[in-house]
Amino acid sequence: MYKLLIVEDEPLIRAGLQHYFDWPSLEVSSIVEAENGKDGHLTALREPPDLVITDIRMPEMDGLQMIEHIRAALPDTLFIILTGFNDFEYAQKAIRLGGVHAFLLKPLEYDESLATIQSAMNTLALRRNELLTRNELEKQASESSVQESHQLVRFLLEDDHLAWEEGIKPLLRDFENATLMYQPFVVTWLPTGVPPLSTARKGFRQHAESLIQHVLDLTYPTTIPRKLFLYVDKTKCYGITVLEETQEIRSNDPELIISPCETGFYLAEGKPTTDSTHLHKLLLQTDKALYQRFYQPNCQLFFPVDAGEGSLRVKETRLLLDEADKNRIIAGIEGGQASEIQALMGQLAQTLMTYLPQSSIDRGFAYIQEIISVTIRFAHRNGIPIEGVYSDKLLKLTCVDDFATLDALFSWLAAWMVQVGALYRDELSSTNHQDGLIFEHIEAYIKEHIDQDITLQMVADRFFYNPSYLSRIFKRKLDKNYMRFVTEIRIHYAQECLKQPEYLVTDVCTMCGYKSYKHFVKTFRSITNMTPTDYRKKWGW
Repeated sequence: MYKLLIVEDEPLIRAGLQHYFDWPSLEVSSIVEAENGKDGHLTALREPPDLVITDIRMPEMDGLQMIEHIRAALPDTLFIILTGFNDFEYAQKAIRLGGVHAFLLKPLEYDESLATIQSAMNTLALRRNELLTRNELEKQASESSVQESHQLVRFLLEDDHLAWEEGIKPLLRDFENATLMYQPFVVTWLPTGVPPLSTARKGFRQHAESLIQHVLDLTYPTTIPRKLFLYVDKTKCYGITVLEETQEIRSNDPELIISPCETGFYLAEGKPTTDSTHLHKLLLQTDKALYQRFYQPNCQLFFPVDAGEGSLRVKETRLLLDEADKNRIIAGIEGGQASEIQALMGQLAQTLMTYLPQSSIDRGFAYIQEIISVTIRFAHRNGIPIEGVYSDKLLKLTCVDDFATLDALFSWLAAWMVQVGALYRDELSSTNHQDGLIFEHIEAYIKEHIDQDITLQMVADRFFYNPSYLSRIFKRKLDKNYMRFVTEIRIHYAQECLKQPEYLVTDVCTMCGYKSYKHFVKTFRSITNMTPTDYRKKWGW
């Protein structure tokens, strides 16, 4: 919609112009007026118009003088001159000089005047579209530039120092010849319940950036120039801060630094260096520091352990999974008692939690890997497929990044062992009910989170499966894909909710996980051959 300014010293003509055309149909939503050029100039500055219709001859300041003043401040404003026959040549000259779109000759002839106004509105619409397109392109270019600069951190993770150096040089021209200092940070987000959705990725990045900036504000004088580069990979945000070298440290109080951290956020602050060739190693050390959360459950801020101290502790203490524990794991899988497996894994988690403060996290991961390997070897001996079936996160141990505590991680592993045990007993009894149980468990999980966006990857992670394998068994066993499976569950739940008059149809839409009401109605009709409203009428509501 557009704003119109009418500048005319004759009150009757001003009032007449406001009612002469159907302005709302011309996309004009607001009309302001002025009685002379000086008043028109001030009004335009106060309430910038898109279109100005002005007389030429007026007291205090004529129309052309006013146009010249307004154009200087509002170059995108369009002008139409309202003129009598005696000023016709004057108006034409003004148009030729530029800045004026057209003129309206008094007395107005409706069709001709309407055509002129429509032409002006079309020009305004074209300009607005061009501006939006230009702004969008500039935004995309800016975002692309920012994205490319943040990809530099990925080069450090991949130990491609040459690519980092070549990419960072043009971005640090503001620092001139100053000695630079680099400091790594890593932030992870591990909310309870359903894992973070891809739609939350941008919000996670912004929150991670605010946490790192907060640490920097408390640690260094705010007058020191600095730049922060970020790279988000799954549930982690890696950051490298570049700033002028300083010996002035303002605060390193963990309580002050971590105060803005929300539940589920963990921050590791790495060691600063003036040698950028050390950044790959320092970034990995900072990343590893986040695993201190496994034995410091009440902390959200962590610092890398000194390498010398860590190596000494490794020599002093080693943790091995003894034969008795291995046999208990196998017996638990064979027996299929979920409570016994959970209890055993809880004990092993506590053992590891006690051990970790005296050793390195790598030794701890080796312990977890050995527990997983016991289960995998059992599966292989009994013909239970593993590779290509179960999640790569499980097989490659990247699953540790998805849990805030060892208890949560070991509980998840226990559930996987229970599932392997069910497959084992299924094979022994020469039956094959396991696939059916899988679908039952997935359906229960979806119903539990029916109002959320549950992706195939999330389900695969929850039930330990490789997503490609899970997709194949949906097609092979149910003759439908995963999305159809979820849709049918949502719509069936919607049908049950619609039978209850206390819920509005729009409430049911949200309760079933649909963000768009139009999409909900379309999907409901595709499954039931009727709209939600028609379905509700069947039940007398």
